[in-house]
Order: sequence, then structure tokens, then C-alpha cells
Amino acid sequence: MPEKIYVWGDSIAKGIVFDPQRGRYVNLREKSGFAKAAQELGVVMENHAHFGMTSEKGVQVLENGIGTAEKEKPVLLGFGGNDVDFDWAAIAETPEEQHDPHVLPGKFADNMARMVRDVRAAGLKPVLMTLPPIDGQRYFRFISQKTDGGSVLRWLGDVGRIYRHQELYSDAVAALAFAEGVPLIDVRRQFLPQRDLSGLIAADGIHLTMSGYRCLFDTLADWVRTRL
Repeated sequence: MPEKIYVWGDSIAKGIVFDPQRGRYVNLREKSGFAKAAQELGVVMENHAHFGMTSEKGVQVLENGIGTAEKEKPVLLGFGGNDVDFDWAAIAETPEEQHDPHVLPGKFADNMARMVRDVRAAGLKPVLMTLPPIDGQRYFRFISQKTDGGSVLRWLGDVGRIYRHQELYSDAVAALAFAEGVPLIDVRRQFLPQRDLSGLIAADGIHLTMSGYRCLFDTLADWVRTRL
């Protein structure tokens, strides 16, 4: 019987790409998504990830679904990409005010820790993954298509803050893995040295291209081959 892996997470874990020709997001699905990658490895992947999912929502979704999972199986938790984001339209309207991300870093860390505990309590094995890097400049241009980029930049101070802010969440995942003794798939470490990093990140600056997903799949595959 093939090994089984469960996945809870956001659009990166789901396999969502941004199609610049159509100006919308599309699901890779079985043709080239996580299911195909799992098939290549001879494992069964049950994917419960959703577009737009934050760790705050993920806590409830996981609690509602973990009860039917097979005991002793690994559960990959891939959150953070939506937690870090802001209401950019609100920022553009009032750049002089304080604005919080969808989920504050401390709360994100608490949510991830809670999910790790819930997975263990259900008799399964939690696995964490760091966040793939984003392209802050590209994301800022994407934001500016829908809002007043000048106002957003006044609030940011500098565009590089977008990247730094997102990295806080990736670092929180790594710290949690170390503190809890949870296996960590360090996706970010695999992406950053790539010479063609810009080609791995989609036009919106935050999702992955097909090449980016191939890099992600290869990173997950390396972990599966050595740990399962």
C-alpha cells in the first residue's frame, strides 16, 4: 500500500498559479499539481489546502477534518502567504494610519503551534514548510494596478518592507519547527540560491510559476524520499 500524506494550507500548497494572459488565478489540478508530484513518488496525497486560507481559518478547517485521517500519517502544514497580506485599498485611502496584516506575526505563530498540537493529538505526524520567497517589487506593481501606489509607498516607507515582512512569517515557521522538534521542509532555502529566481515567481509577485512549482515539488520530493 502506498504511503499517504495529508496537506492543509493555502494557495501555494493547493497549487494555484496566476495566469497573466487571463488576469486570474488557476488551479494546476492533477495535470501538473501536487497530485501529479505525489504520483511520481508513489504516494497518495490528500490535499485540503484552499485559496485564500489563513492560519486563523486553518485552525478550524484542520480541527473539522483531522478526525477522519489515518493514524501515524504525515500532515504537511503550509500556511503564511495570506496571513502576511494587508488590505491595500484601506492603506491607500489612509496611509497615515496604522494597518495590521490579516494575521499578526505573533498570532500566526500561535495558530501554527496549535495546529501542530492538534495533529499530534489526532495521532498523526506534523510536518512544516517555510514560505517560498516573494518578489516585493513585482508585488508592489501588482498592488498599484488596483490602488494608489504612491499612497501605499508612503505607508510602506520602502518597497523592500514587503519582502522583509513576509520573511518574518517564514522565520516563525522555522523557529516553531525547531522548538517543537517537527520536521521542516526548508523550501525558502532551496529557492533563494536559484539564478533564475525571478522566473520562479509569478507576475503577481507572490505565487509561483510552473517552474517555481517544479522547484517546490522537487524540494518536497527530496524530503519524501529521505524521510518516508
